[in-house]
Amino acid sequence: MDLKLKDRVAIITGGASGIGRMTAEYLRREGVKLILADADARALDAAAAELTQRGAEVATAPTDVRDYGSCTRMVADAIKRFGRVDALVNSAGIGGPLEFFARTAPEDWTNLLAINLVGVMNCCRAVSDHMIERRYGKIVSLASEAGKVSEKRMVVYGATKGGVITLTRGLAVELGRYGINVNCVCPGVTHTPMTSYVTEEIEEAATRFYPLGRLGQPEDIAPMITFLLSEEASWITGQAISVSGGFTRS
Repeated sequence: MDLKLKDRVAIITGGASGIGRMTAEYLRREGVKLILADADARALDAAAAELTQRGAEVATAPTDVRDYGSCTRMVADAIKRFGRVDALVNSAGIGGPLEFFARTAPEDWTNLLAINLVGVMNCCRAVSDHMIERRYGKIVSLASEAGKVSEKRMVVYGATKGGVITLTRGLAVELGRYGINVNCVCPGVTHTPMTSYVTEEIEEAATRFYPLGRLGQPEDIAPMITFLLSEEASWITGQAISVSGGFTRS
């Protein structure tokens, strides 16, 4: 299937590793021009070099999604380089302590909220005026199954991802009149640097809850993100799509 993405311009936050990095690879294959954004400048340069070697047209934007000014500069730099922004993938995110909420303190939540939820809000707001003016855009954010089903020891993380789901639905209503699609993808537990805490013992226990009998890989998630950025998904908006090996069933 030709997704008709050639020469589209996409920003990917958290693009230096994990699902963001794999999404960049899938978009590269479709001929998308890429702006990789990440707080880790060294990893960002390495990812861009790899993608360039494989034929991608890539720009980098060291970005702290917690800072709205950093996000607006990211968008401005992308427009200056490529003339426009067609798509935004909000993949930047962190995990957090696997601990009961009653044993945590506000300082344990600060970065979770600032990166996972406020960071997505910052990036969406930074790009929205440009997309409204063009009356076109695709926004896909990484939420989580934890945002749909409450999990012990992941209360705040789940709250941030539930916030992303609610933000997605609201923005889809507000921005649809301008031809902008807004969706999010909800992975189950996926092997990325963020889930490096998953030992063989934890994985063996966790896979019992997955009908397909395994945890996810970034290449399980990236194709859905790529599809949602395409015109083949032009009548899909406001959705929180599970890609989780059957962990939740709806």
